[in-house]
Amino acid sequence: MNWLRLDGFDVGDPREIRDEDGRLLEIQVDCVPNKLDVDLCCLARKLVKNGTRIVKYRDLRLDAAPTILHVTRQQYQCKSCDSTLYQVVPHVDGRHFVTERLRDAVVISSIKRTFADIEHVYGVDEKMARILFRAHADRELLNYRYKAPRVLGIDENALLGAQRAVICDVENGFLLDMHPGCTQSDVRRGLDRMDDWGNVEVWCQDMAGHYKGLAKDLFPKAAIVVDKFHLLKMANHWWSKVRITETPKLPLEVRKGTPGMVRLFDKHWETMTRRQQDRVAEVLEHSPRMKKAWTVKESFYYFYDAPTREDAESAYKDWVQFAKADQHEVWKPLMLTVARWRKEIFNYFDHPYTSGMVERMNRSIGDINRAGNGMDFQTLRAKAILRYSHLIPDWRFNMHFMEAPEPNGWLDGLLDDDAHQEEDTFDERYMIGSGFDPSILAADLEAGSFDAPSIGFAG
Repeated sequence: MNWLRLDGFDVGDPREIRDEDGRLLEIQVDCVPNKLDVDLCCLARKLVKNGTRIVKYRDLRLDAAPTILHVTRQQYQCKSCDSTLYQVVPHVDGRHFVTERLRDAVVISSIKRTFADIEHVYGVDEKMARILFRAHADRELLNYRYKAPRVLGIDENALLGAQRAVICDVENGFLLDMHPGCTQSDVRRGLDRMDDWGNVEVWCQDMAGHYKGLAKDLFPKAAIVVDKFHLLKMANHWWSKVRITETPKLPLEVRKGTPGMVRLFDKHWETMTRRQQDRVAEVLEHSPRMKKAWTVKESFYYFYDAPTREDAESAYKDWVQFAKADQHEVWKPLMLTVARWRKEIFNYFDHPYTSGMVERMNRSIGDINRAGNGMDFQTLRAKAILRYSHLIPDWRFNMHFMEAPEPNGWLDGLLDDDAHQEEDTFDERYMIGSGFDPSILAADLEAGSFDAPSIGFAG
């Protein structure tokens, strides 16, 4: 293996190409494949050399400027079939004229970054980054299928001017798919990519009626669980109706401080600091109706703390009687909603799952959409699935690795002789990370125990 860390080449020294003002434009490296491999053209082929051809391939940057490999390929003429053949070049993508490592780096980075960023990081123009990503996405997702999870979560997300259905594995935290629409027909077509439908035991959703009908039709044995945070949000909504009505009736000095407390009023009492509790209590003391509505809202939260389904249903009945005593009209819409979704709401106590993971996924997908302004739905879907599904392991996003295929590869000469002893050879591959923990170095320096290795690089 040579200094370029691409085996199979004889490599020359890099050349810097500068403009008239001395600015670095690109780095050129002359390369010659050291194996005369040629593709098969016919069974009775008779090859004769027919000159050479220099082909340019873009590689990972050696410096701030793009790096171009000038690969000299041997050309052959077959006397049997009159075909023109070229010497096989290793480690390159002949379709896009880039090295495989640059292609892979651009693809992985394109999943996390915008295409415009790739131009600055790798010196590849935005159009080429899109082409490389699209080619990879087509290979990965053309026949994309996924196994049905035990706990399936579904929600819609407003993206690119339309509502899109998002399907997730709630238990393991994976994105499974994203559909172009959120109607029953859209979701039905999208679920055709799912295998082993019988695995689904729990279906998590918000209070969208068409999702409920879909679950009963396609997964009759699955328990439908309504997300508890959507229900608690409804309780906050009806409390806010009372607050908005009663705020103008408060004394002037109290009203002056309420605009900055809107978000605070929507919080649960137990999640507030002592100072925040005092501020809320001070305002509520000036309005008995607000105080009553606040108490009803807070007591609604507590039935979710019940240990069993029976205890929860009992606690909810007590809450209904408490709310009816003074503010029945205020809380009647919430009671009707619970009555309509009662079974699905209380299924939570048998299957304690929520759609919180799906909501977080929606935010992550929204971040991709906002960062890459102008992308189409297929590109957004591909980026989201490749980033948040199980297709690509997380370590590829967190750290780049280089693989040396043999224990006696390009690291020879960079390590001390005792590093090649038999007892130190533990595997046929080395995974070399591009980073270290600075705290370990700092501790060694303070203790005076740091021993710098003697590494010599050939000039």
